Amino acid sequence: MSLRIQLMAILASCLILIVVIDLIRREKLRARYSFLWLLAGVIFLMFSLWGDLLELLARVLGIYSSTNALFFIGFIVTVVILLYFSVIISGLSLENKKLTEKLSILSWRVEELEKRYEARKKVP
Repeated sequence: MSLRIQLMAILASCLILIVVIDLIRREKLRARYSFLWLLAGVIFLMFSLWGDLLELLARVLGIYSSTNALFFIGFIVTVVILLYFSVIISGLSLENKKLTEKLSILSWRVEELEKRYEARKKVP
C-alpha cells in the first residue's frame, strides 16, 4: 500500500471514530447503536496502520491489491451494519404497532368510562 493511500485510510478511520464519539457525546447516537460503528472504525484503523496485515489478508482472500481488500472489508462491514439496523428497525416497527394497538384500546376504554360517567350524572 502506498504511503499516500495509507495516510488517507488512517485519516478516514480516525474521522469515523471522532464523528461517532462526538455523536455519542452530544447524545445524537445511543451507545448501544454505536458499537458497530466504533468497531468498524477500529478495524479500518488497524488495517490502515499495519499495511502488511492488510496485504496478508488480501493474499488469503485472493485479492490482487491490498487497497481493494480494504474496500472489500469496508463493504462487508457496511453490509453487516445495515443488516443490524434493519433488524432494529423491524423490532421498533413491531413495537410501534403494539403501542398503537394498546393506545387505541385505552382510548376506547376512556371513552366508555366517560359515557358511563355522563350517564350516571344525568340520572337524578
